[in-house]
Amino acid sequence: MRRRFFRSKGFIILLFAVIFSFGILGQVDTRMHIGGGDWDLDSLIYINVDEYIYYTETLGSQDDNGQPLPTVQTLAALDGAAQLVKDSQDEGAGKAPAAEPGEVTLSAAVSLEEEAPPAVSSRVESALQVAEPPVPAPPKVEEQKEERPTIFVHKVNPGETLWDIANAYGVSVDAILSANELRNPNMLSIGQELNILSVQGVLHKVATGESLWEISERYQVPLEEITRANNITDPSRIMPNTKLIIPGATQLRPKDVLVVNGQLQKAFDWPVRGRISSPFGPRWGRMHNGLDIAVNTGTAVRAAADGRVTFAGWNGGYGILVIIDHGNNVETRYAHNSRLNVKVGQSVTRGQVIAYSGNTGNSTGPHVHFEIRHRNNPVNPQTYLK
Repeated sequence: MRRRFFRSKGFIILLFAVIFSFGILGQVDTRMHIGGGDWDLDSLIYINVDEYIYYTETLGSQDDNGQPLPTVQTLAALDGAAQLVKDSQDEGAGKAPAAEPGEVTLSAAVSLEEEAPPAVSSRVESALQVAEPPVPAPPKVEEQKEERPTIFVHKVNPGETLWDIANAYGVSVDAILSANELRNPNMLSIGQELNILSVQGVLHKVATGESLWEISERYQVPLEEITRANNITDPSRIMPNTKLIIPGATQLRPKDVLVVNGQLQKAFDWPVRGRISSPFGPRWGRMHNGLDIAVNTGTAVRAAADGRVTFAGWNGGYGILVIIDHGNNVETRYAHNSRLNVKVGQSVTRGQVIAYSGNTGNSTGPHVHFEIRHRNNPVNPQTYLK
């Protein structure tokens, strides 16, 4: 019986009455010297939160009817709900005196359902239902700007070697060699300017008539990477002699332009390496239109430049012949082969094996007959072979 009495609603009401009585007596005691009858009623509507938490924790979790009593969490929600009602009242009727930190107005809490407008009531219900602290927003991550490769210019100092320079910039010796077309790493002169890339790659100089697509194919580097590294907005417009950074490349692959201003250039590779058995020019009373290079049968014959195969097969005195069209009215011919390695219409690159040498057609021994023709006129190959 006694426990039920302490849990009853009557005991809670009695407890509040005692607290209110102490408050009133305190006011009378402090105001006796000025008449004692002028009470500050605003001070009667506050209740100490710490005391309320103490008594709710002491009384237990249920009353006589089995209903749950307030807990610390519901009190915290009630505090937030009361603040919502108080804010709405302040907007309509002017601001009321603010409650002290850690206290909740009892009048606002009691009249929560009666006085709150519908919009505020829904906010209050949400405050009562959700008592969890707000989740802080994740910190903003600043977007890092991608740094583009740059080119440093280094002047060689006295006693400085290529290895010293490479170590100073944190790059490889091969990267400096390829970026500056240096043939001999031991041949440096004081004051010589060297291009140093900030990334692994090579520095390519655009040749006349060379496209960005060709450069991408030759280095096997995606076109997008080249345009991004060099900040190119229009890949279709690229000027000759422009220096491009080719990221990721390890070896310089310049295009050897065969014709400049209508003139053939010294830009052809040797199809084979061997002894010249018969040069270009008159021979035995007739014109010898090519260069004969003596090699053993079965030697790999390579394309002297990039192009497209326009003929591959038997052709009278030429024997087994390959003709490659290099554009700009330039073609090369490779005769007296023993067998073919390409077919008509096939694109070939400089140095690619196109056939194997032999002794077919009008031939006095195994060799390669090599011709260069410009506008269908034979020229001396030795003048244009590198």
